[in-house]
Amino acid sequence: MSRPGVSRPPCRKNQSAVSTDTHVRRDIPQPPDAGVLNGLRFGTDPLRFLDAVQARYPDAVEVPIPGRPPLVVVTNPDLVHDALGRPEAFGRISGDGLGLPADNGLVQSEGDLWRQQRSIMLPAFVGQQVVAYGDTAGQRSVVLGDRLGRAAADGRTVDLHREMTTLTIRVASEILLGEDVGRERAATFHEWMQVATDELAISPSGIAPDWLPLPNSTEYEAAAGEMQAMAEEVIDRRRATLADGGEPGADMLSLLLSAEDDPTVEYPPNQIRDEVLTFLIAGHETTALSLTYTLSLLSAHPEVRQRVREEARSVLGDATPRYEHADDLPYTTRVFREALRLYPAAWAVFREANAEVRLGDYRVKDGSAMIFPQYSIHRDGRYFAAPETFDPDRWERRDPDAVDAYFPFGSGPHACIGRQFALTGATLTTASLIRDLDVRVDEGALDDLQATITLRPRDEVNATVERAE
Repeated sequence: MSRPGVSRPPCRKNQSAVSTDTHVRRDIPQPPDAGVLNGLRFGTDPLRFLDAVQARYPDAVEVPIPGRPPLVVVTNPDLVHDALGRPEAFGRISGDGLGLPADNGLVQSEGDLWRQQRSIMLPAFVGQQVVAYGDTAGQRSVVLGDRLGRAAADGRTVDLHREMTTLTIRVASEILLGEDVGRERAATFHEWMQVATDELAISPSGIAPDWLPLPNSTEYEAAAGEMQAMAEEVIDRRRATLADGGEPGADMLSLLLSAEDDPTVEYPPNQIRDEVLTFLIAGHETTALSLTYTLSLLSAHPEVRQRVREEARSVLGDATPRYEHADDLPYTTRVFREALRLYPAAWAVFREANAEVRLGDYRVKDGSAMIFPQYSIHRDGRYFAAPETFDPDRWERRDPDAVDAYFPFGSGPHACIGRQFALTGATLTTASLIRDLDVRVDEGALDDLQATITLRPRDEVNATVERAE
């Protein structure tokens, strides 16, 4: 169950919770009910299951599953960061076992391949590329705001999730791949993603024995094939441009293609396609969802929305948002960070124990399927006051990067390479839209969420839009 979850840089740990090899290791506690029953509970309603074990087990719980390695949910953030800081002990789960459209992208690979690919692509995610991403997000958010304003004049409702997906995939493709895939293609990609996420959602079938094959549906195979074809089309166009004497850019795809000429670089088959497809997915999906949740929360909290609007109008005036504005929007940034706490698009990080290993004072069995759940840890009252309350000002009192229980971008060496893209782009987009519009989301739109490769609304997020006074 490897997910395109994002991770954050390593953080401080409470050393009393992290053992050394001299400590006596003990077994991880198991819930009193049968493993099959608990496995079904997880498969049927994973978010409710995670909340239940989070409240009952302060460190971790092991769920034995007949015919499969045990399922281990780690509920202590110190232990989470310890494990994610040791990828040699807790490895990523093979994409082949998941049926994902890309097997070896940066969010799935590890070891030498991961180090090679991250080294090649890192320049595309820092420096001027972050500036370009912020500027592009600001420009496209203004265009989207105008279009939503016209929809408001016509009395039409919009699917907020679809609109945010179309926005973010166009920004990601332009900055990471060097071309805008266009609104129509972005909307089609949204439909393919819906098929893929429905297929890969957590379900009771996930506790079936390893020896029982569960083939993908024909709908999923078709959607995956279309996504792969789209990635190959983008690559072919760039190859042709470079062959005609075009200058390679600073985008990720240019760096990947340029590295083909490096004798020290060895790509497995379809590696560039996998990287392009991975970032077409991961480069937009989590940000689109996080913006959807942010705007939905602002709809439900008009007093917070008004503060965002006042800040946006003070900082931006009538200007198009640019990267340089982001640092002057601290309240809007806090709003987005709080939305990430309550509704982390990457709701859990999934790993696999590569051998019998230690974790704190516990013994983790070889092959254990590990779940490190942002969703439930972010809502734990041991770490957050009034954890169910939407309170952006909690991040005025606390530095989010110093709170171990807050890790929407994960942790360890596999930290999300696009973290700064997401924070900058989402802050500017939120400020731009709220400056000019009242986005009113249907009550209860976030009541039915689906735990799949990301945390997604099961249905459309319908919204009406009005011009703000």
